[in-house]
Amino acid sequence: MDMTRIREEDLEIILFRHEQWIKGEPDGERADLSGMDLTGMDLSGTRLCGAGFTFARLCGADLTGTDLSRTNFIGANLDHAALTDAEFYGANLYRASFAHADLTGARLNGAKLTRANFTGAILTRADLTDAVLTRADFTSADLTRADFTSADLTRADVALSTIGNATRT
Repeated sequence: MDMTRIREEDLEIILFRHEQWIKGEPDGERADLSGMDLTGMDLSGTRLCGAGFTFARLCGADLTGTDLSRTNFIGANLDHAALTDAEFYGANLYRASFAHADLTGARLNGAKLTRANFTGAILTRADLTDAVLTRADFTSADLTRADFTSADLTRADVALSTIGNATRT
């Protein structure tokens, strides 16, 4: 898939308009970065709730502490991304890839993660309460102290994963 690489100046404008949209200001516009190449971009600490990232590439991007609640990441590639303390409440992450990403302390409660790829990812202290993880792949992932309370793990693969003190009720 041929992707458009977004320039940092353009991204700043999109982020500014999205912040206006969140605040309900008239010139605001919901960010739609679907199909964009955001590889290695620094989006740490931004508020991107409700934004669109369908089939976007965010490999190695820094999304530390970013609010991504209710976003759409269908088929997005977040391999090797820094997602420590990111907020994904209610996000749609169907078939998203988080291979070798750092999701330490990330909040994925209520997220739709059917067929998501977490191969080799770090999910230490991640909150996956009420998440839909049907057929998700956690092969070799670090799930230490992750919270899977009421999560749907139907046919999820946890082969070779570290599961120390993970919660599942």
